[in-house]
Amino acid sequence: MKRLTITLAILALFMVACSPAATPVPDGLRAPMPTQAPVATVVVSGDSAQPAPRLGEPPGRMVIKDAEMELLVRDTNIAIAQVTQMAADNGGYIISSQTWDSDGYKHATLRLGVPSSAFEQSLNFLRTLAVQVLKEATSGQDVTADYTDLQTRLTNLEATAARVREFLVDAKTVEESLRINQQLSELEGQIAQIKGQMKYYEGRSAFSTITVQLTPQSAPAVPTPQAAWNPGQTFERASGVLVKTSQGLADVFIWLLIVGGPLALVSLLLLGAARWLFRKFAR
Repeated sequence: MKRLTITLAILALFMVACSPAATPVPDGLRAPMPTQAPVATVVVSGDSAQPAPRLGEPPGRMVIKDAEMELLVRDTNIAIAQVTQMAADNGGYIISSQTWDSDGYKHATLRLGVPSSAFEQSLNFLRTLAVQVLKEATSGQDVTADYTDLQTRLTNLEATAARVREFLVDAKTVEESLRINQQLSELEGQIAQIKGQMKYYEGRSAFSTITVQLTPQSAPAVPTPQAAWNPGQTFERASGVLVKTSQGLADVFIWLLIVGGPLALVSLLLLGAARWLFRKFAR
């Protein structure tokens, strides 16, 4: 009877932990939360610092910000150095970079991670680097509700896992211990998954991404200088045209002589024979 009671209690706790986040949990099953802990900070440009939420701590608004920009720049190498320095000055970093040559000009694409508090400031700085902003697109995803839901689920699962550990201590047989330990492993796996998702939200909301494509400005076309009048060159060009024309006429005469001559001779013979026959029968 005691084993059946323990098993039913474990199943009840497991169902409570897996229930939707909106389901209230009795205070007796909630894991105690620390009363005070050091607050982490995120460094931004200048001497200011902004607190970052700890795992499990109720956050403010959590928004994941992203931006894509295509900038027309005068010098790609100088622009790369300025973008890299800007990211470092704001406490950010380069996630990835790519450069290539096209038609003799250097192009580049950089993906930055900058603190969300410096997101708009970074975009304004990038605009000043460009001769022209060819394309700009920004987006934001509010994950506050998702993070809060994960917090509630984490609290429920941790409280359930704590109670299951108590049952594991009171287990009387090996079979009972293995069954309870399996339930505990499943709970711990869900806890680890939720913590990973929460850390992802915290990291992405704390640091925004900006993808910058640098397109070099084409060099202005150099006007072709007009050549001065040169009678000698004109005479040479005219002589060349005359020679080519004479050669063409000679070629035509040769074709007429070789091909047209025999044809003309045969035609004359046939014409003469026809006239002779006509006169003969006309008498």
